[in-house]
Amino acid sequence: MSMATTPRISRAERQAATRRALLEAAGEVFIERGLQGASVEAIAERAGFTRGAFYSNFSSKEELFAEVLQDRVYAAYRAMAEGQLAREGPLPSPRESAETLAKVQAHPDGRWLFRLWLELLLQAGRDPKMRELAAEFWRSNRLLIARIVERGAEADGRDMRGLSPERMATALIAMDIGLAIQHYVDPETVPRDVYPEVFGALFD
Repeated sequence: MSMATTPRISRAERQAATRRALLEAAGEVFIERGLQGASVEAIAERAGFTRGAFYSNFSSKEELFAEVLQDRVYAAYRAMAEGQLAREGPLPSPRESAETLAKVQAHPDGRWLFRLWLELLLQAGRDPKMRELAAEFWRSNRLLIARIVERGAEADGRDMRGLSPERMATALIAMDIGLAIQHYVDPETVPRDVYPEVFGALFD
């Protein structure tokens, strides 16, 4: 009778699992304590590892914070934009896009991501590296949204009123961030359904 054997995990797989666990733990600790209040020890302990395991994967908590943002916040918004560009047929209207953004705010993970984003903006006022990280996110996101705007305008003859696609993308991002902040601090006065109403009225 043969004995079942457990597949051996390679060193690379173990390291990837450790890195993933540290990313998960770091997101929780950064939200609870902020970047300044978080410590390498707290993150490693939350993930179930030692300081040595932390420094085998990341050089500092700032590097880990940047990767958490890349992995969670940036990837989520990039996926939404790339998903729209990959669609066949007509692109969603600004109102429909705003409904998607409102759903992100409604989802528990969406609020978690937004709190990380607020933490980045807080640090950006103190640390040029964090400011550049925020700027780079907006630059890459702006380019994707500008492509969506340009494609939509060409498809149905929308009047851009002299604005370039990049400037229109900047306005859309500003509206999204502004509404998200207001909803976060005052959800009763600025409910999520304000997203499609405002985007539809201003940008359709």
